[in-house]
Amino acid sequence: MADKQVYELSVDDLASYGVWYFPMDESVEDELTVRPLAEKVVCADAQIIVRTKFVGVDGSSYLGYLYWDGSGAVEYLKPVVFLEDGSSVTFWNGMVKPSWDDYSERAQGVRAIFPISYVSEPLLDLSEISGRLEGLYYLDEDQISWVR
Repeated sequence: MADKQVYELSVDDLASYGVWYFPMDESVEDELTVRPLAEKVVCADAQIIVRTKFVGVDGSSYLGYLYWDGSGAVEYLKPVVFLEDGSSVTFWNGMVKPSWDDYSERAQGVRAIFPISYVSEPLLDLSEISGRLEGLYYLDEDQISWVR
């Protein structure tokens, strides 16, 4: 499988490869390029994303990914969920206050299933990361806030 831009990843990509990494060398187009990882981590300082299962309070289940990070902080994990219609929901928005109006109608339906639990798959010796999402997160005057 060829390199992709991280924002081009799909459910099929994650089904084929559960771990992707950002090569960050002269072989890639830019810093958003990801490459499937089929063996143990090739570089200790490479940023990695890992296939993750998300489950809503109503029991609905979704596939997505998070940036593998031992801290467990949402601003480092940057969780993303893929929906049936091909759209996605990004739960970390940096310094920009998110608005559900920017999402598709299907994506807006995610609002009804908070809190959402997640568990990453323990692939390639990467430990499992689990947690809970309360909404769309952003940095608001030096503190993490969310919009539900």
